[in-house]
Amino acid sequence: MNPSSQGIVGIMVSECAGPLPFAEAAFCRQLCHIGRRQKMTIYVFCPGWVTPGSRSIPGYTFENGKWIRKPFPAPEIIYDRCISHDKRQQRRKQRCLASLSELQPFLYLARALTGKWSVYQALKKNRFIAPYLPDTLRYESPEQLNQWLLAQEGGAFLKPQNGTHGKRTLHVQNIKGSLGDGLMITGRSGSNQLFRKKFRSKEDGLDWIHRFIANRAYLMQPYLRLNNSKDEPFDVRVLMQKNENGMWSMTGMAVRAGRKHSLTSNLHGGGTAHKAVPYLTKEFGEHRGIQTVRIIQRLAEAIPEHLESHFGRLAELGIDFGVEPGGHVWILEVNSKPGRSSFFRIGDMQGARKSVENPIQYARYLLLRKTLA
Repeated sequence: MNPSSQGIVGIMVSECAGPLPFAEAAFCRQLCHIGRRQKMTIYVFCPGWVTPGSRSIPGYTFENGKWIRKPFPAPEIIYDRCISHDKRQQRRKQRCLASLSELQPFLYLARALTGKWSVYQALKKNRFIAPYLPDTLRYESPEQLNQWLLAQEGGAFLKPQNGTHGKRTLHVQNIKGSLGDGLMITGRSGSNQLFRKKFRSKEDGLDWIHRFIANRAYLMQPYLRLNNSKDEPFDVRVLMQKNENGMWSMTGMAVRAGRKHSLTSNLHGGGTAHKAVPYLTKEFGEHRGIQTVRIIQRLAEAIPEHLESHFGRLAELGIDFGVEPGGHVWILEVNSKPGRSSFFRIGDMQGARKSVENPIQYARYLLLRKTLA
């Protein structure tokens, strides 16, 4: 490490196949640039690279226009961007963190939120936030789903408790046929491909859904029509981050619109990004559009501190909102490891720049407080 370094930050990411053995290389490159300007040592590592008992961490940093692999000291702060898809990956990450804590104590830049169900339960306790949450239950059985479908006019929306990018989501609807009741299922596969299935027998459809879900934890919600005037699904992504003073602030807001009949508006599923205020005022008229933006802003400001009181320190949250044609706002998702590509796509360069700078600025703030303590 450079003796003049103002702190050591390790960015923990997932492993992946490709020219570089780790995910989010473009984002990590930007973090390395920003860290260097702050005279900080920034490097990237994966949980599987940390060997118990080793005095250094194999990692990558970007300098002189290229990625360099070399050993690094243990981090003083860990910025966790590593997504664990199963219990095996979670255990490997926990072993990695235990090994790093033996080398030296570190600050965790942000706790991960422990699944959509626990986030829903925490938010439900807040009187201001609760009316904006869709009714949510944990999926338990085909019989339970059938009872839900009988009570919901628009059908059911099912999503994995720990899912990302709209993958493996399902919209389930009752249909009437000459031979009796059936099911129409619109969904996205594990590779995010859109599919449709029609079952003339409701029982066959419910059994197929149960097999599709398998042993994964799933949540069940009413299907909300969150479409624009062209019948395209859309949502509003707000990025909330802690800044250089350790205070929550809104980095940016963008609309993500999906293709017609595409079920979700996620950019990974082929969606497009738009500036929020012009989009919403065009859809709802100037008065209601501005009113919708204000409701979203107030909710986005309330959610981070409420979740911190339940889960511990957080650094950034991507909060997704849906808006029904009648104007009601719904809180759809809260993600503690958000993407930030929406702001680049809509040309919000200030928001895009801040979205990358804020994690390093907040890390520096934590390090300075630790030094002064």
